Amino acid sequence: MIANKNRLQEIIKNDRLLLSSDTSEMICYDLKKTLLEYFNLDGAVTIKVEPKSDCYEVTVSAKAVAIKSFGIIK
Repeated sequence: MIANKNRLQEIIKNDRLLLSSDTSEMICYDLKKTLLEYFNLDGAVTIKVEPKSDCYEVTVSAKAVAIKSFGIIK
């Protein structure tokens, strides 16, 4: 009984670790909008989400051909 409970908890935990393609697309869209405020991008923005023992490691990748000049807001 306890083994089944632990197995079910692990299945639920792993199911939550999955990032759907729709969610991934929405995140990349939002990140691209933000990055475009600071950079001239060349291509897509991608993310990789990897579960670690007590957290998620999120890696964002994008190629920029230039950094936009901007002033400091006072």
